[in-house]
Amino acid sequence: MGTTQQMARFITEAKFSDIPEPAIYAAKLCILDSIACAIYGTTRPLGKIITELVDEMGGNPQSRVLGTSIKTNAANAALANGTLGHSEDFDDMGSGGHQAVVLMPVALALAEELSLSGKDVLTSYLVGFDIFANVALNMGPDHYAKGWHSTSSVGTLGSTAVAAKALGLDEMQTRMAIGLGATQASGLRGNFGTMTKPFHPGRASQSGIIAAKMAGKGYEANPNIMEDRFGYAACLGEQMVQLGNMTRHLGYPWAIMGTGKEVANGIDIKIWPCCGGTHGSNTAIIELLNNHSFSSEDVESVDIITTDNPSCMAPNLRWPKSGLQGKFSTWYTVASLIVDKGRLDLESFTDDSANRPELQSMLERVNITQEETIADRPNRAIGGESWWDVTVNLKNGSQLNTRVPGHGDTYGPYTNIQVIDKFQALAGAVISPSQVDTLLNLVMDLENQSDVVQIMDAATLGLAVKA
Repeated sequence: MGTTQQMARFITEAKFSDIPEPAIYAAKLCILDSIACAIYGTTRPLGKIITELVDEMGGNPQSRVLGTSIKTNAANAALANGTLGHSEDFDDMGSGGHQAVVLMPVALALAEELSLSGKDVLTSYLVGFDIFANVALNMGPDHYAKGWHSTSSVGTLGSTAVAAKALGLDEMQTRMAIGLGATQASGLRGNFGTMTKPFHPGRASQSGIIAAKMAGKGYEANPNIMEDRFGYAACLGEQMVQLGNMTRHLGYPWAIMGTGKEVANGIDIKIWPCCGGTHGSNTAIIELLNNHSFSSEDVESVDIITTDNPSCMAPNLRWPKSGLQGKFSTWYTVASLIVDKGRLDLESFTDDSANRPELQSMLERVNITQEETIADRPNRAIGGESWWDVTVNLKNGSQLNTRVPGHGDTYGPYTNIQVIDKFQALAGAVISPSQVDTLLNLVMDLENQSDVVQIMDAATLGLAVKA
C-alpha cells in the first residue's frame, strides 16, 4: 500500500473514540488560541484588507469570518480566518509549522456549513494535525532550507485531510483530494516579514476545502501523488525525504501529544508574538535579565552561538526596518528585550518601536553565529542537542552567560492558565466580555457541543444587513 493510500485510509477510518483525552484537551487549547489570534487579527492593517476582500468576493452565506459580521462560503471564510490568525505570528507552532492556524479555519467553516458536532470538529482537526505533523517531520531539512514555508506547503495537506474528514469522503475520494491539495502546495519564505506570510496559512486552509469539495464531486487527480516520481515528496522534499515514515505513526501515538522528535514534537503555544525561531534566544535574555541587573547602556555586545542556522531559523533579517520584519529577526528580539528590560509584546513590533535610535544601536551590538562543528550544514542541525548559548558582554568587563534549549519557552499545551489569559486579552480587544466568557466555555467543552452555531455567535459580530 502506497503512502497516499495509507494517508487516505487513516483519514477515513479515524474515529473520535480512538482519540485519547490528552490529545482532545490539547486540541481544544490550540483551537481556542488560534480563534483569539484570528479575532485580534481583524484590528491589523492586513486583517482589514483580507476581510474587505472576502466580503467583496461574496459567496453563499455558509460560514462566518471570526471577529467580523461577514458570512460567506466555507472556502472564503477559511481563507480569511487563516490569514487573520497568523497576522501577528502569535499562533501556536509544532512539528513543521503552525498547525492550528491552518486547520482550525477549515474545521470551523465546514462544521458551520454542514452542522457538524464538536466531536466532528475535534476529530477532523486531529486527523489533519497528524497528517500535517508526520509529513512535515519527514520531508527532510532541504524542504525548509530551500525556502518553502512548511506551514503552507505542508499545511495544505493537513487542511485537505480536515476537509476530507469533515465532508465524509471515502478512501478513493480522499486520495483524489490529497492529489488536488498537493498540487496547490505553496508558500515561500522569501515573503517572511511582509503581509504575505499570514496569507500562506489562509491560502492553505482555502486550498484544502477546494481540494476536498472537488474530489467529493468526482474531480480526479493522481491517487498516488505522495510517492509519484514527479509528485509531492520528490518535488518539494528533494533529498532526505522519509516517505515511509510519513504514515508509520499516524494516530499511534497522536502527534499533538508531543511524543518525541522521532515521532512528533507536539505543539507549543507562544508567549511572544514573533517567529518561534527567536524563542530560544528570547528565553536566554529573559533569564539573564532576571538574574542580573543591567540595561542596554551597560552592554558592550551580545554574542550568541546556536546549533541552528540563523539564516534558516528566520529569513535572515539582520537589519529589520519595520516591526513586521522584526518578528522574524533574532537580532531584533534580543535587542528589543534588552532595551525594554524584558518586555516583548505586540507593541514591540510597531514601526515606531523598530526604528527607535536606542534599539537600532543595540541591534548593531548583537552577533549570532552557528556552532562551528555544524556551521557547514546548509540546514538546521540534524539530530543531537539543540541549544542557544548567549553571552552578554558588559562595558565594565563582566560577562553574563547562559545556555537554553533550542525551542525556548512556550506555554505548552497543558498549562492553560496563561493560555486563557492570552485568549481573553486578544479576543477581548474585539468582542464583548460576555462573548469572551461564552466563547471560552464553549470551546473548552467542545466535545459536548451538538453544533458550532453558539461558538460562532460568540466569536463574531452581529451580522450586518446590506441594503
